Amino acid sequence: MSDPYVVALVEELPEAQVELLRDVLPDACRLATPGNGALSEANAVILRDGVLDADAIEAAAQLEKIVRIDVGSGSVDAEACRRRGIDVEVVPSPSLMSVAEHAVTAILMLLKRIPQATDRLRAGVVVGGVEPELTTQEEYAYNWVGLEHFDALWGQTIGLVGLGRIGSHAARLLRCFGADVAYTKRTRLPREQEHELGVRYLPFDDLLRTAVCVSLHNRFTEETESMMGEREFSLMQQGSFFVNTARGRLVDEDALVAALTSGRLAGAALDVFRYEPLPPDSPLLSAPNLLLTPHTGGIPSSESQTLELREAVRRLRREAR
Repeated sequence: MSDPYVVALVEELPEAQVELLRDVLPDACRLATPGNGALSEANAVILRDGVLDADAIEAAAQLEKIVRIDVGSGSVDAEACRRRGIDVEVVPSPSLMSVAEHAVTAILMLLKRIPQATDRLRAGVVVGGVEPELTTQEEYAYNWVGLEHFDALWGQTIGLVGLGRIGSHAARLLRCFGADVAYTKRTRLPREQEHELGVRYLPFDDLLRTAVCVSLHNRFTEETESMMGEREFSLMQQGSFFVNTARGRLVDEDALVAALTSGRLAGAALDVFRYEPLPPDSPLLSAPNLLLTPHTGGIPSSESQTLELREAVRRLRREAR
């Protein structure tokens, strides 16, 4: 009988997460918890907040693979791994990926005017006096609520402000839909990375003028307070869209309401706000064509950590067979 493939932890995890790992690891694997020489017998390591320095790596004679969870505070000596030929993979945060999904979902809903279409349908709007008839492949009532305008995402220019982990994942998702993705950030990416992500760089003001929808993915600092204000919204195309899943204080909310009310913006979506929870007297609650969600773009940390560990195990399955 061959020896088991040993997967070691270098940090203490909650017991529920340890049990999850034991449940999802292949039968050919054995989980080694911290201490008692776990590293000395490890073929692989899963790491979130632990540290694997050069000495620890050199002492782990059987080590072949490290799976590091991206959002943790842990670190791995990359040079020591390179010398030993140890493969290092990084598992991205499902919570951060969820925020990118939320932003792209909002962009789709705005472009397709889903809230307006739903409201008209529920209100019983029927344009042209058509009566309900049984549909077939060829016969149906197209847009019977009389929606004036709705778009595909394919071929549209979407502008991303900031291109970190969330913005980069949003860019990949948008490219899957065939969108033209432009981005802006303080330091432009190397051309090779732009090519890999399928994005093109524009200065901030040019991006505002060019994009049919602008989505924020940058950090809040003193310098970025209210970076989207009256001037910035006035630069955007007439009838364009705006999405913020980053931080509420990046946006002058009064200026946003004014841009929606005047029709400069055809719609917007916010998952984050200057004050949270949103005050009951906030003008955002009565602004036209505004999608509001209560800071739910990222999934809860407990669910995120579970998905992280499941993905870490998936990365190990080939080696463990």
